[in-house]
Amino acid sequence: MLDYTKGEEAQMEQAVRELHDANVKVVVCGSGVGDLAIHYLNRFDMIVVRCPSKFELRRLCRVVGANPLARFGVPTPEEMGYCDEVRTDEIGGDRVTILRQWSASELASRPSADRPAFADRIQRSPLVTVVLRGATVNALDDAERAVDDGVNVIKSLTKDARLVPGACATEMELSRRVQERAEQTPGINQHAMKAFGQALQIFARTLGDNVGVDSTALVAKLIAAHHASASDGLVGPSIGIDVECENEPRVLDAKEAGILDPLSVKQWAIRYAVQAALTVLQVDQIVMAKTAGGPKLPKQQGNWDDQD
Repeated sequence: MLDYTKGEEAQMEQAVRELHDANVKVVVCGSGVGDLAIHYLNRFDMIVVRCPSKFELRRLCRVVGANPLARFGVPTPEEMGYCDEVRTDEIGGDRVTILRQWSASELASRPSADRPAFADRIQRSPLVTVVLRGATVNALDDAERAVDDGVNVIKSLTKDARLVPGACATEMELSRRVQERAEQTPGINQHAMKAFGQALQIFARTLGDNVGVDSTALVAKLIAAHHASASDGLVGPSIGIDVECENEPRVLDAKEAGILDPLSVKQWAIRYAVQAALTVLQVDQIVMAKTAGGPKLPKQQGNWDDQD
């Protein structure tokens, strides 16, 4: 047993020494680290970081330009990553480990002679970490949703940069055009088209209810504006809802107010809604869920000598 223990220690020391000789300063692993490995890593002045999340581990590899390895051995220069700064800090009462790449100005003011040749390509990594702080959990959740919505909008615009007026202006204009097309369509199909056009007005009704105004009057104003029959002069396909109204429903020009939505978001939302409605209409039989067969358990009865 003593020889086995000494052999295990010698192998672990040899493996850590090879990592140290390869100029490895930080080891990131996805599982636990034994006490013996921590001992030798500490002996050779190396940092070990445990990252149990596979998503975070892949993200960390993209930041530092490394490749995840399934073996414990010396990585090649192509497999190793690099970062300029590794430190621990306290954020909101929690200790966090920060791996950071220096900016161009920081590199100019603090030149490092130990930077490898492949560090310049890693410096252009597009990944960043956004730290949010809030006084309450609700405020923090709202901030997180706002950041998530903003990132998704930018992601959507990189694929399709076309924008349409927001504030329910696009839905109301689609409703008008579908109903006008229904008037020109002969046969029974025009009734389905009219119903589809009227269903698009539910967006404006829902937004009006959320604002706290009369949704019926609001939809009437939008219909008049999109049919070029409004009395206040606000007409056109870009007329939407003014959510800052207090008592009476008001409309505004969404395009002039800068209220725009990505076209792809509107397109996929309407497409999914139509698919859901068609799925419901295609169901021609309802299967009622019943309890499984088999013997039923007898009802629990009291003991024969109970006095109640």
